[in-house]
Amino acid sequence: MWVQKFLIEKISERFPLFQFLCEEGPDKTGPLSDESITVIIDPIDGTSMFSMHLPFWCVSVGIFKGFKPEYGFVYSPASDMFFHTDENYSYLNNNRLIVNHFLHIESETNIFYSSEIRNIKINFRGKVRNLGSTALHACLTADNKRNRVLAFIGRSFLWDWAGAIPILQKADVYLKYLNGSELDYKKIVENNFELEDYAVAYTNTDFNIIRNIFSSE
Repeated sequence: MWVQKFLIEKISERFPLFQFLCEEGPDKTGPLSDESITVIIDPIDGTSMFSMHLPFWCVSVGIFKGFKPEYGFVYSPASDMFFHTDENYSYLNNNRLIVNHFLHIESETNIFYSSEIRNIKINFRGKVRNLGSTALHACLTADNKRNRVLAFIGRSFLWDWAGAIPILQKADVYLKYLNGSELDYKKIVENNFELEDYAVAYTNTDFNIIRNIFSSE
């Protein structure tokens, strides 16, 4: 809660009209509306990793204008990684992220998945990994020239994704539900902020290649 309180205080000092939606409450009914600018905060995404003294957690802040994601900030202090956006692009530690859309799938190619995945079989010849943080998993797909990440599949709640979504968009990472439909953020808010299906952040231009990796058991 200290991180959340600190962020709200500092952001409010500069932008007093901004509204807030936070994982830790106190109000999860949602201030998002067609006209609002809302800061969506997950003060520690990857709480289990944090509690285990492992470095795979982050602070995630997403800024939405109405129901449209505009800016994202995801900071992993233990891993020394700061992802953020400006008007047009995404960055990791001030270096612009440029995605490889033609990553060759081999034994050292990576898929990330979140811990809440149930009844999904992953058919993949490479490595399948879980690091413990939705926002960090998602952002790392945008750095796939270095880490060879093809996709991340997860679900969870809006605040788990909010900081990463603008980073994905401005790095030209694709994001869809596993059934092929686009994420509708207004519907997510109406669904008590829970994503309606498994979402996939992916880097290959052919979604069918990605969808064929994941199947219901």
